[in-house]
Amino acid sequence: MSVVNSNPIVNELSDIWHKCGIKSGDTVLLHSDVKRILMHYNYFNQPNDIKKEKVLSVDDVLDSFFLALGDNGTLIIPLFNFDFSEGKPFDINATPSQMGVLTEVARNRVNCIRTKNPVYSFAIFGKNKQYFQSIKLETAIGVDSVFSKLMKMDGKIAVLGLTDKDCMTFYHHIEEIHHVDYRICKRFTGLYTDSQNNTTEKTISLYVRDLDKGVNTLLDPVSDLMWERGLYSGERHNKGMGLRVISANKMYDFVSNLIKQNKTKDFLKQKNDRGSSIYFIDNKWAGHGH
Repeated sequence: MSVVNSNPIVNELSDIWHKCGIKSGDTVLLHSDVKRILMHYNYFNQPNDIKKEKVLSVDDVLDSFFLALGDNGTLIIPLFNFDFSEGKPFDINATPSQMGVLTEVARNRVNCIRTKNPVYSFAIFGKNKQYFQSIKLETAIGVDSVFSKLMKMDGKIAVLGLTDKDCMTFYHHIEEIHHVDYRICKRFTGLYTDSQNNTTEKTISLYVRDLDKGVNTLLDPVSDLMWERGLYSGERHNKGMGLRVISANKMYDFVSNLIKQNKTKDFLKQKNDRGSSIYFIDNKWAGHGH
């Protein structure tokens, strides 16, 4: 991925990403919240006696990842939008991402493809972006999804400035593959406008929370376990630039073992005061999970 950006901070950040575990040529799925990094460079890292100037933009942050990955790398950005599940139409050319400002900047770049699912779509940049073009509209996060292909490419998941609870949809891919008993398949139908501006009615299935089982969200304890086992590299979300990196395959194996060994009562769920289950692997949607 060629980068034309004269801001020296872009090179500085690229070096930091390398130290956190991203290598040139990697395939990386990036979850992001850029507030911390923008505050650091635009406010806290300037002398008090000069006028505060914005020295780093969101575009610069995105470019720093392109630079870190190089010409042979592939960058995957989530563009999730949950409106379709609430009966609103989806337009692959126009529906915005709900995953933060960096994801919207990515969506509006001209050198990416957007995968087709109206809830779980991704922007794909770089050498292997065409590998993801064949993913079907109906495919969300289970078999043959972006997550499956990420694993086949021995890819990595990078998280910038967020806790696992706030972003790690990969947990739900693992849940779907293992058919956990606290989730069910639910169908959603709505209007879908494709890249050629053709609008038709489409139906998709999502693997969502079973509300009758009273499932709520906790993910960060599993994240702590993965830090303890040395699976994460880089920095915690509230330290330094806040980027951590993990192998998708190693994370899959670790969480799968918790499920296979029936350790959900120890690591993946607990009882709240009303007696309902709180799973470490869970979703933000009250009605249907994400």
